Amino acid sequence: MGKAPTGTGQGAEHVHWVLVLGDFGRSPRMQYHTLSLSQQPSTDVHVVAYGGSAPLLELREAANVHIHLVPEPPAFLRRLPRILFLVCKVLQQLAALLWMMLVTLPSPGHILLQNPPAIPTMVVCWLASRRHGAKLVIDWHNYGYTILALTQGPRHPLVRMARSYERFWGRKGQGHFCVTKAMKDDLHAGWGIEATVLYDRPPAFFQRTPLPTIHTLFRKLGPALEQPSSRDFLTARSTAEAASRAQEAAELTAVTMKRPGQAVSQRVDRPAVVVSSTSWTPDEDFSILLDAAVRYDELASAGPGPGSAALPELLLLITGKGPQKEMYLAKIAAMSFSKVAIRALWLESADYPLLLGAADVGVCLHASSSGLDLPMKVVDMYGSGLPVCALSYSCIGELVSDGETGLLFSSAEQLAQQLAGLLAGFPAAPSAQLQALQASVAAKEQGLRWNENWKRVAAPVLGY
Repeated sequence: MGKAPTGTGQGAEHVHWVLVLGDFGRSPRMQYHTLSLSQQPSTDVHVVAYGGSAPLLELREAANVHIHLVPEPPAFLRRLPRILFLVCKVLQQLAALLWMMLVTLPSPGHILLQNPPAIPTMVVCWLASRRHGAKLVIDWHNYGYTILALTQGPRHPLVRMARSYERFWGRKGQGHFCVTKAMKDDLHAGWGIEATVLYDRPPAFFQRTPLPTIHTLFRKLGPALEQPSSRDFLTARSTAEAASRAQEAAELTAVTMKRPGQAVSQRVDRPAVVVSSTSWTPDEDFSILLDAAVRYDELASAGPGPGSAALPELLLLITGKGPQKEMYLAKIAAMSFSKVAIRALWLESADYPLLLGAADVGVCLHASSSGLDLPMKVVDMYGSGLPVCALSYSCIGELVSDGETGLLFSSAEQLAQQLAGLLAGFPAAPSAQLQALQASVAAKEQGLRWNENWKRVAAPVLGY
């Protein structure tokens, strides 16, 4: 992590702050903002955020990016009742942010704030903007009060207070980005805020992964995939292959093989690889995917009907971490499959785009607490050439064109049927529907990348 330089940032014509009151390594949009800012001439970028996951290597190595970590609340505070813990956490955050932003950090020209969370960052950023004469720009990913309402209920006094706070201080911003046209319209109609729509676009490193790299990746993932306690086809296959490995000279992974002196090839019996990235939070109902996996397993085990192609085995890879992860992993451990294998992975940041580029279909369960934001994971999947099956909600049509770049579902049964339709005949004879969606994603979604879009839309707002 970069450390803050002392002094006031001499030598750089432009100084920017990026505020993320969360795990910066799990905030891709704000990392991309930071990277784009750092690539501008004579610019220093100071990131104020929580630690946790490692951010992009380019940011860790950039001499003009300085990451300042906000101290986590002391562990003993977590033993307090939830409401009291939240109050103490906000006070601790407030003290740390005030010290950094009013005293120790070099004066910025622009302060770019991720929202949510709004409390206490909005008021602190406003104070800092007044103290330093900086322009406060808010990037609206969602509404913080709607996330609080998921656990407290929409009529809870705290939710009402949070909404009033977010509305009042949000209007103090001097520039605004948002992630959808639906949110732009809602900000204008409800709060009188004029925002610029900055759609998420994939960076250039999201692309199809070459076969030799897939082989290397799946060899690396081998220990995570080979789980003797799991009751599924992948465990049975791994056990059989381990027994014959002494006689077999080929390097085998779940999807590839390499014989001595030959190039890497796909296994003829390889499963379809379906990937889903989740935050394991209440706004993503993971049970839909588990129920769909059970139904797909039934369909694949039953065999093809007259005139139908067989369904392949399905390797479902889940990435991410979050509060409900252990609960769902316990459910998965108790399940038994014949044609499906489910594995939860925590990947290094450099391996995530490689995995997406090695997969065949993406699944998105994001539902949105406000109904106004879009899942960035779908953008990354598109950049990697993946058609996506996405949960349907109010504004998802701004991102997923149903029947063109993906399919929308509303139930586990519908998702299972979509996967069966896409994967029938795979890998020997991929379905016409799968090939058509892949071609459409390549034509419509892999052209415009983040940096080009940022320069056109965001740079003028941030002084370039």
